[in-house]
Amino acid sequence: MARSTPHPDSSPYPHERPPANWPGSVRPPGSPGFEQSAKNWLFDLAPARWWHEESLHRHPVELASMVRLWLEADVHAMQTGLRGLTESLSIREAASELYTHERDWARAMLEQVKLVEECLRSTLKQARKRPMAHRTKHIPLPRPRPAAG
Repeated sequence: MARSTPHPDSSPYPHERPPANWPGSVRPPGSPGFEQSAKNWLFDLAPARWWHEESLHRHPVELASMVRLWLEADVHAMQTGLRGLTESLSIREAASELYTHERDWARAMLEQVKLVEECLRSTLKQARKRPMAHRTKHIPLPRPRPAAG
């Protein structure tokens, strides 16, 4: 089966399925709702306090970059924890399993975040190249309601 050649002004996977390890809750690049589903997924991975940072809602590539860095640090922390295990054998075995499980989860998420980040960069780069008439209107984030009182 011949692979279709992607249009040079499109995201990395527009004419084919995303890679096998593409996150299931993120819509394919180039499809309607891709950016919003990517942001939702990234916020699910990120520390909860990041949800309140308005700039991360407006700049999904920076959100992806921060999540990537956070996961890289998590992988490093789990490896450091594994190297530092000094308790008794039974505690060491249980802790070792936990550190290994967490490190492997962070590595898997890290690979998915890298894919999503790459696609967000590509999609947003192409959006900037489009004439203004073809851009979607930016909808501002809702402001918190003033306190009644």
